[in-house]
Amino acid sequence: MAIVEKKIKQDEVEIPTSSMSDIAFLLIVFFMTTSVFSRDKGLKLVLPEKGQEVKVASKNLVKIAINPQGEVFFGDQPVTLDQLPEKIKKKLAENPKYVILIKTNELAPYDKMIQVLDVVKSVPEAKRISLGVIKTEQPQGG
Repeated sequence: MAIVEKKIKQDEVEIPTSSMSDIAFLLIVFFMTTSVFSRDKGLKLVLPEKGQEVKVASKNLVKIAINPQGEVFFGDQPVTLDQLPEKIKKKLAENPKYVILIKTNELAPYDKMIQVLDVVKSVPEAKRISLGVIKTEQPQGG
């Protein structure tokens, strides 16, 4: 009698993928709810509406300038950050309608402008602050 070999078919191993989308969705929801989203940090300034221009007479401006080396000038006199609040208070005592204009050279260190702005904002009487840029002339190549 002949022996008939019976081939045993092996079951293929399958990974159930039907619940993979559910698990991925739950992971996304978990990380979205447990993570902390940081807010953008920046300068908190109230800017005029688009197209609105505020004109100020030059006699009502108190100018603070920052040169490329980061030196601070109140009018034409060099000052330190410690001297600045007292000078601003004196000027605003003369005329409370003064607008403080902080003009920073475009090559000046950015943190120096922020330090000056913080000092000016620390003076309670200083409610009108304007920011400007001092552009350096670029040599024209030819």
